[in-house]
Amino acid sequence: MDELDKRIIEIMKKDSRRPFVEIANQLGVSEGTVRSRVHRMTEDGIIRGFTIKTSSRNVKALVEIRIDVNTDTQDIARELAGYDGVTEVFEVTGDQDIIAIVDVESSQHLNDIIERVRRYDNILSTRTRLILKEHFGEA
Repeated sequence: MDELDKRIIEIMKKDSRRPFVEIANQLGVSEGTVRSRVHRMTEDGIIRGFTIKTSSRNVKALVEIRIDVNTDTQDIARELAGYDGVTEVFEVTGDQDIIAIVDVESSQHLNDIIERVRRYDNILSTRTRLILKEHFGEA
């Protein structure tokens, strides 16, 4: 992956629907170059998918999870990633071991997810931070 690939990805992270011709014009390359590079990065697994962001009135939160030191963090992270309403899961450094991004339709649904997480014997604690406002960069 070279510098041009990185620049294409940065633009697409902000707006994955942006036409290849606009990306090409911004970067000073042909539309075919952008198209072939995106195709190659998708085939190589560098780009794993395209997502949408909605302006819904959902409840969004960061759920920070601390687990027992003798527990395989990856197993719990994979399981959490399968929960309905959990959009992303990260293994992190610091006081917490896992951070899950939750986007659900109600605070009750958020609470249900937190309660489900707390049922694991190897979960030491959770800390939830509600997302009050999102800011998106411009492409």
